[in-house]
Formats: sequence, C-alpha cells, structure tokens
Amino acid sequence: MASSLSTYQHHLLSPQFSSKTSANGGKQLSSPFLALPTSGLSSNFNFSLKFLSNGQSSSLLSSRPRRLSVISMAPPKAKPGGKSKKVIGMIKLALEAGKATPAPPVGPALGSKGVNIMAFCKDYNAKTADKAGYVIPVEITVYDDKSFTFVLKTPPASVLLLKAAGVEKGSKDPQAEKVGKITIEQLRAIAAEKLPDLNCTTIESAMRIIAGTAANMGIEVDPPVLEPKKKELV
Repeated sequence: MASSLSTYQHHLLSPQFSSKTSANGGKQLSSPFLALPTSGLSSNFNFSLKFLSNGQSSSLLSSRPRRLSVISMAPPKAKPGGKSKKVIGMIKLALEAGKATPAPPVGPALGSKGVNIMAFCKDYNAKTADKAGYVIPVEITVYDDKSFTFVLKTPPASVLLLKAAGVEKGSKDPQAEKVGKITIEQLRAIAAEKLPDLNCTTIESAMRIIAGTAANMGIEVDPPVLEPKKKELV
C-alpha cells in the first residue's frame, strides 16, 4: 500500500511532458497538468510552451543572470563666456537731467572705479533728456570688467513739490510761514510718480507721505490730506 502511494505521489510531482513537432517546424511541450477542466471545453485541451526550432528557449525563459549596466552622463560643460560678473562697487549720484559731464561729481566718482566716464554721461543724458530742469538720482553698478549699469530714480519729492507750487525754495519756519499751495490732483500726480521709490504699495499711502513732506516745506495741500495735530490739555 505504501509503495503504491509513493509511486502515485511521484507520478503527481513529476509530470511527464510529451514533445511533438508543430506544422511550422517548432517544438511544443505539453503536459496533462496544463489541461483546463472547464465545462464546455474539450478535455484534451492543453497549454503548450513553444520553443524555437533550434532548441533554445526565448530570452524571457532564460535562467542565465543578466548583468546590470549603468550608463552615467558627465555634467554639461559651462558655455564659453558664461561666467557671471562680479560687482565691485555701487555709486549713487544726483545729477541734473540731460547735463551730466566728466566734471565733479561724475568724473572723480567713476574714474576711481575705472569706468568709461564719457560713455556714462552719453547714456545718462540720452535717457533723461525729456526731464530737463529736474534732478534725477542715479545708482551705478560697477563690475570687475569695468563695465557698468545704472538705474534712474524718480526726482526727490521736495523738487517735485517746488515745481508744482511754483516756488524756488521751502519755508524756514513751515509752521508759521507758508510759501505755496498745491491741489489734491497735483499731490496725487507726485505720489504716483514717487510710488516706486516709496516704502508703500498704495497711492493713498504715498499721498500721505508726500503731504507730510509738503507740510515740512511750508507748502499747503488744498483740500488738506493730513489732519492737523490737536494739542491735548492735561
């Protein structure tokens, strides 16, 4: 009995594969364990593992280990001339629009950094030609190769207020002496022009800042923007 059971288990664990040649010349292996006992299908239906005609299995069934190859790429080389410039100095000047010359303060300030003075004067005068009569502040950035860039700032608020009020200078005693007056529309126009250089983001805040500057110069705003300070009795 034990010998029969052992022989039956060996038969189950060691299925016999049969080989037959297909019509196209390939070889097929079939086993009774690959049959699908599904109703409606023939009991002789078998799955087959197809091999190539030369007797070698396909690459998917190969048990030979494949080496993993890693391809690394070198980092891209820097483009010629791609080195960034180094800032070696920052110069701030307040010059009359369209009238920059190599004379002081431009000459000494730029000459000490090795900047082409005439090139700067030409560029500055060209960009400020439409603002004649105003003092235009400029910030000049100097690089290690002696090149430069510059940024124009808006005229000082005091200069814009004097122009708008039609006076040459402010009051020495702004509380007691008033030298001029501007309208609310003029105040708004000045605030809009100065907004990029002010520490605020709204036109209303800029108007209050410019109105404070006007009050310190003895220039009134009509109608008033700032509330007069009231003395408190203790």
